[in-house]
Amino acid sequence: MKRVASYVFFIVLCGLALSQPKKDRKCLREKVITFPELTISNWPPCVCDSTLNKRVPPSPCLFSLATPSHPQDFSLRWLVDSKQYQMFIHNTQAEFKGLTFNMNQWNSVCATWDANSGLAQMFVNEVASIKKAVGTKVSFKGNPVIALGQYQTQYDGGFLQPSIFTGFIADVHVHGQVLTTRQIKTYMEAKTKYKLGDYINWHNLMYTIAGSAQVEEKHQVTFYTKEEQQ
Repeated sequence: MKRVASYVFFIVLCGLALSQPKKDRKCLREKVITFPELTISNWPPCVCDSTLNKRVPPSPCLFSLATPSHPQDFSLRWLVDSKQYQMFIHNTQAEFKGLTFNMNQWNSVCATWDANSGLAQMFVNEVASIKKAVGTKVSFKGNPVIALGQYQTQYDGGFLQPSIFTGFIADVHVHGQVLTTRQIKTYMEAKTKYKLGDYINWHNLMYTIAGSAQVEEKHQVTFYTKEEQQ
């Protein structure tokens, strides 16, 4: 589950890997990670010959979890051309239409998948999608490599250029079990204390910063016209 922001594009990390050596563990409450450049210079990119001289539609990746079995064991992207979210579970994909992706505004995004039923669902800005069957009914296995803002093409490295994200991200939490609708609603409304992640906890996050990504204070800035201020 994650709350993200889209300023230049949409959310989070251009070289933040949660499985690298020399990690920091810090509370990032009220902070964001800024990704100012479309770059994969700090990682070995993989380019297929079949994609050369072809236009690949941009599809910024919000979250990517790779395991030895699947480079896309769980990932979430926004497909710009078709204006829909794309979820991968065990390298099987599903698209979710009708959900918003507001530019230059904070977007609250939650993606869930139940290994028992195989059903996936998304919640974006307090709107729920339908449920879809995605992937095989098998839990994630193996030591994961997790990246935000990069679409992993291999377990041990390799990113896809059109899927690089630029913008801000904050409040990332990953849970080992599917949250209830009420718990998700509490998180998105941020009116009361919500359940922190037991797998990834933004308030106690082990991470590594690479490239030009930076940790900054979260700012809530709203600009008003003279008419609105009266």
